[in-house]
Amino acid sequence: MSFGNLYNFLQYNKNLFLVFFTAVVLVGCTSPQKFIANMSGTWEDETSPGISLIYGPGIRSSEEWNVSDREDEAYGTAIIAENGELVFQEKFSLVKRDSGYYYLAYPRMVEEPTSFRLKKVNRNYLEVQNPQHDFPQVIIYHIRGDKVEITLRGEDLNKQKAEVSYTFTRKRH
Repeated sequence: MSFGNLYNFLQYNKNLFLVFFTAVVLVGCTSPQKFIANMSGTWEDETSPGISLIYGPGIRSSEEWNVSDREDEAYGTAIIAENGELVFQEKFSLVKRDSGYYYLAYPRMVEEPTSFRLKKVNRNYLEVQNPQHDFPQVIIYHIRGDKVEITLRGEDLNKQKAEVSYTFTRKRH
């Protein structure tokens, strides 16, 4: 079937066209490839208020995102250091499985990851969720130019709503 024939067919079947167009848009929005390309690189901050709330003042934190061999997957590491000493290290990956995309967090470099299912993604925004995790249940990355705001949301151990946000700046090489 040529493009002209397809156009004529869809012209007379507008409902089918709407379904076809919606399917194309939805399929295009489910892949995190553009977000990964935009997030790729090193992001750091030396005085994040959110990090300081958890670990104290004078903390340096960073994340490094790398594109995997598959352009719709990524992997990386997050670190928190105080006066040059490593306080926390986590590796992570964003992978595709049969049931969708997952953000896998390996806090303190454990062997079994905590899985967060992809809820929303576009070029500048990624939201993942795991309602059964202790904290956070939701992780959000929101890129704004050369800054990325990372928000951790959920209930703390006392079942109180909690939210911690911090901002990283893209490190230029």
